[in-house]
Amino acid sequence: MEQTKTKLDVPILAQVLAGFVVSASVLVGIGGSIYKLVEPEGWFVQAFDHSFGLGAALLAALLGAAAVVWALPGYMPSQRARIADAAVYGFAAAGLLYLGKLLVYGSF
Repeated sequence: MEQTKTKLDVPILAQVLAGFVVSASVLVGIGGSIYKLVEPEGWFVQAFDHSFGLGAALLAALLGAAAVVWALPGYMPSQRARIADAAVYGFAAAGLLYLGKLLVYGSF
């Protein structure tokens, strides 16, 4: 009895198109997040609007957490790669969300 392996062959054009869509959504996610951070009514203004100390503490906590995760000597390269992948896919999801809001509401 002969066993056949079924391999899913995706055409090159579909692979290129999917790669372009993911790359574009990541770029829109990064750009949209930066815009939401620094816009006149953005996240940065909202954090510092309540009080300067609260905004500074929030900013310091985020930067400190990022520095600890990045510089932790026990992290293996594969774990860093997983964190980087999660960040990329998170920005891709944010990009799709921003594009959806742009299509529905006309703005971010």
